[in-house]
Amino acid sequence: MVLSLIAFTALVLATPQDGADAWRQGAPRDAEFTDLGDGFIRVTAPTYMVDLPKGWKVSEETRWGARKMSPKEGEGEMGAMTAPPGRQSWDQLYRTSLYFIMREGEGEATPYTLTKTAKGYEAATFSVVNNDGFADRRYVLIRSEKHGLLALNVRIPSKEEEKKWESNFRRMVDSAVFRDNSTR
Repeated sequence: MVLSLIAFTALVLATPQDGADAWRQGAPRDAEFTDLGDGFIRVTAPTYMVDLPKGWKVSEETRWGARKMSPKEGEGEMGAMTAPPGRQSWDQLYRTSLYFIMREGEGEATPYTLTKTAKGYEAATFSVVNNDGFADRRYVLIRSEKHGLLALNVRIPSKEEEKKWESNFRRMVDSAVFRDNSTR
């Protein structure tokens, strides 16, 4: 009887109430999630933090440092990939990125543009334009001499959904910060 009561209590405590925490279900074990109260969550991974729309699925990080994020339904996705600090030039980082990106699908890469993120990091941005002339894949490479590289990307499912996806991706990029590895 006591064990049944303990098991029931644990089940009730572990069950999200009113769907408020449903986005936490199936969350990866290698990241923490904070509800920001504005329709977004903060994903805190071991080496970086980014904001995503609440309710999205977030994958575990692969051994190559890649993580995918997507709505529970529909097409399109965003992603993040990390790399350790290095001495590569922006040209080298761009060419290396394109080697893998162009294997994912057809299209023509735009030249990269150097910029700074909202948090002050050096960054390079570029896109891949599909056969219909639409930049459906967009990339931001964020570099920190101390922390390495954080590559963020978005795959926009259609021209009709561009505004929504671009807004979500902009929030992800603007919120991106490296975490100090000593805090792990």
